[in-house]
Amino acid sequence: MFKRKDRHSVLIGLNEHSVKLARLLQLEGKPLGVDRFTEVRANDEEAVAAWIRTNFPEQISGLLPAYATFYPGERLLMREVVNTRRLLEPAYLPGLVQEQAKISSAKEWQCGLISSADGSPLTPESTQRSGLIVGVPWTAVRDLQQKLKRWGLRPRRLELGTLTMLGGISRHMGTIAYGHSVAACEIGQSQTRLYLIGKDGVHTPPALPHGLLSVMEAAMKELGAPDVEAALRQLEEQPEALLTHSRRLVRMLSRHLRPAIDYFEMQTGQRIGSLFCAHLPSRLHWLETALCSAVDLDPFPLDLPSWLTSAGLESEPTPETAPGADWVQLLGVVGQLSPTTAAAPAPAAPAAPAAAPATAATNPPLPPHGPES
Repeated sequence: MFKRKDRHSVLIGLNEHSVKLARLLQLEGKPLGVDRFTEVRANDEEAVAAWIRTNFPEQISGLLPAYATFYPGERLLMREVVNTRRLLEPAYLPGLVQEQAKISSAKEWQCGLISSADGSPLTPESTQRSGLIVGVPWTAVRDLQQKLKRWGLRPRRLELGTLTMLGGISRHMGTIAYGHSVAACEIGQSQTRLYLIGKDGVHTPPALPHGLLSVMEAAMKELGAPDVEAALRQLEEQPEALLTHSRRLVRMLSRHLRPAIDYFEMQTGQRIGSLFCAHLPSRLHWLETALCSAVDLDPFPLDLPSWLTSAGLESEPTPETAPGADWVQLLGVVGQLSPTTAAAPAPAAPAAPAAAPATAATNPPLPPHGPES
């Protein structure tokens, strides 16, 4: 018990394609150390368990503390003009979630409402009317808790990773004084969720009806692969040989992404200058460059080492294990645990219902230029 402070923690992020894992060093340290970065396939639970056993051999019994991000399929994050005075009505916010998520009842959902401009919680006294409605089903939270428990993990913090992604990008936009808006994509299996970070905050256009599966199906035609699994292997193992096919591989995605960007620019007068792709497995990250080329955008210039410093984090990975920019959505969960003097305090998370599990807080993003949640 006297060595409690020496215990390390697990940083874990789960999406449709992969599980990202890293080790957190002493949480009392400033800056907070992070190392042992790795990524495994989403359905390879044994690989996750093996990584935990290898990196925490001293953990004989009990549960390891963990900080986690997740992306439940039924999650909701939508910009909406709201009547803040009606937030005093208990049924108002659940009703908005119910309407936007197209569900019969939001009783079993964690609901929140935050400013689309600065990420602060909206209250009945707020003058701003444009908000981001946040919703996560409790069933998804409980399912994830059980999965983490099987791995010997106890989540101290469980965040909707979309919010930490938007906050991390916004923080870097402020650090480098980025002059344009940014398109951020969460590329799933069958759809892509698009978020546009502009001068007036986050915009949430409809999801694009294509994801990584459309890329694999295009690869089957272009490369003569017999099935999507074979196509995926070729996409992972032969990126250099596929550069001449890259535009055709992302054609279905780009056909829907380009009109969404054009519509935003026409409606707001704000130019989108770059694209950030989240959720792509590390061996497929070259597809971000292909998609950027197809829609005439640059990759978002996020320099992770400098972002880590500004977030109060420290890491010395090897060249083989160095994390990419897409780790910002996971690292943002612990960035505020070791604050620097340059960072302002993060706003409070929307409160969870009293009867709900205590590990499902969802912190807001902080567009356009605040510290991430």
